[in-house]
Amino acid sequence: MKRFEYLVVYQENNRVLTANGHWQGEVPKGEEGDRESCPDKFAYLEEAGAQGWELVAIDPEREGTAVLYFKRDRSG
Repeated sequence: MKRFEYLVVYQENNRVLTANGHWQGEVPKGEEGDRESCPDKFAYLEEAGAQGWELVAIDPEREGTAVLYFKRDRSG
């Protein structure tokens, strides 16, 4: 039986802010420049794909923001 693992990513204005609830920026959240230090969405997508993650759904929230849902096979 196939088993999957999942990745939930929150992006805003072409920056990936969190992945499975973990801050992705190099600058700590709440400090000046925090969002600008987060990975570019397109570079993040390319890296996720290279790691075997498949984008399976996008949930747009408000303009410029969305939740991205990924899965990958972990069955063996």
